[in-house]
Amino acid sequence: MKNIRLMDNQRGLTLVELLAVIVVIGVVFSIAVISLGGTKERTEADVCAANRVELENQYRGHLALEDVEHSNVVFSTFLKELGSEVCPVGGAINYLDGHVDCSVHGEVVDEEEGSGDDGGVPFL
Repeated sequence: MKNIRLMDNQRGLTLVELLAVIVVIGVVFSIAVISLGGTKERTEADVCAANRVELENQYRGHLALEDVEHSNVVFSTFLKELGSEVCPVGGAINYLDGHVDCSVHGEVVDEEEGSGDDGGVPFL
């Protein structure tokens, strides 16, 4: 009998309280969407930059070990032998003026600049 009286005293959410909860959830969701916007594109560019730096180092090593001069044919052959995709969105890879270049993410990346490691604690 006590349980029935307790249930009678409980009341549900009013329409105003329900709308307030929905508004708060909407605000939190919109902040999350705005902060995560463009993350995929930045990540693809970062992956491409890291892959280009690694490819550049490997290609320089290949040129030194094989004792050959750079040419487009040598670079194309090296890319085919490597067999992995450098740019995640499929950009064309070229070797110009001692640097690996991507047709999509085009900027030349230095090793120190492209590493993204400033020696500090990672921040999310």
